[in-house]
Formats: sequence, structure tokens, C-alpha cells
Amino acid sequence: MESSIIWLIKLLLAHFISDFWWQPSKWVKDKERRKIKSIYLYWHILVTGITAILFVGFSYWKVVLIITLIHGLIDVAKSYAKPGFRNFAIDQILHVLVIAASWVLVFGHQPSMPAINDFYVNSKFWAFAAGIFFLTLPASIIIGQATSQWAVPAGLKNAGKYIGIIERLLICLLVYQAHYEAIGLLITGKSILRYNSANEEVKTEYLLIGTLLSLSLAFAVGLALKAIMQ
Repeated sequence: MESSIIWLIKLLLAHFISDFWWQPSKWVKDKERRKIKSIYLYWHILVTGITAILFVGFSYWKVVLIITLIHGLIDVAKSYAKPGFRNFAIDQILHVLVIAASWVLVFGHQPSMPAINDFYVNSKFWAFAAGIFFLTLPASIIIGQATSQWAVPAGLKNAGKYIGIIERLLICLLVYQAHYEAIGLLITGKSILRYNSANEEVKTEYLLIGTLLSLSLAFAVGLALKAIMQ
């Protein structure tokens, strides 16, 4: 079992290296522009296969060949899609799923149904999932509604919403792990960045209200999860 896990990790590492480290931005832009006619598309496919072979060994060349060909097909499809984070994320998820499926086929691992059932009825898991989910869009909507009467023109579209989500998730996890000193550093850093750019008193007060509401929700969920998990 341990050797098969190492095989999976090696293949994932090979993917990350070939798809990020060994794929220059010049190649990516050329693929977006020239699509299937881009020579760099085929160079990237070749690099993907060679990297995987170097990590898992030539004895798995058939599996690597299949993974590489599917990788190429996914990249061809992506080249015809609109550039953006959504399609980038879909592309990466598909690559990882192909690697995971190959691992299952090679080593014959099958999920344990009793383990899945235990996981499904685990109250702590569902409490954690509910808390984390609440801190994403639901909390953003609640804060937005609560502060709507003081709203000021936004900067980058949806930037504040996503910053708030990341901030709440980080604070919740830090509270859960009792790393309160890190929370202080996070809040201080955000305050310096945000309030220095807020040259209007009304905007500063609006940001302060939203930040305090966001922090309060994150702290409350973090403390609740900590109590439930104990």
C-alpha cells in the first residue's frame, strides 16, 4: 500500500513540474493563440510523458502513455475554451482525476464501503463541512446585507468578496488550531493595507464594520467547531 501511495505522489509531482515549472508562459500563450496548430502543445505533451517516466520508471510506460495522450486531449480542449480561472481549474481537476484513475487501475485499490458509510454518518465531518461552507458565500451575503446601507463603490469586481472568504477560512482554521498570534498578524497586515488606501472617513468606517462582522463570524464558527470536535 505504501509503495502505491508513493507511486501516486510521484506521478502528481511529475504533473505539477511538467505543467507549471517546465511549461513557459510563452508556450501557454502560443497554445491559446494557435490552438491545435501550436508546436508548443506537442512539446508540452512530450515533456509531460518524459517527466512521468523519469518519476515512476519505464516499466509503467503503457500507463504513462495513456495518461500523456489524455493529458494532450484535455489541453487541446482547453486551448479552445475561454482563458480564465474557471477553465484552468477544470483543466487541473481533470488531469488529477486521470492520474488518480490510473493509480486505481494499476494497483487495484477500491474504496471501502464500510469506511465510506462511517464517513457519511460522521457528525463531526458534517459539522466541519457546514461551518466551512457557511463562511464562504452565505457569510458574504449576510455581511453584504448587513452593511448595504453604508455601501461605497467597489474597486475590483468581487475582489472584496473573495478576500473576505479567504480571510474567514484562514481565521476559522487558526482559531480551531488555537494559533491566535497568527490571527493578530493577519488582521494587522490587512488593516495596514486596507485603511491606508481608504482616504475617506466613510469608506474607512464601512470597511471597519464589514471586517468586524467577518471576523466575528469566523471566530464564532472556529470556536464552535473546536467545541464540537473535542
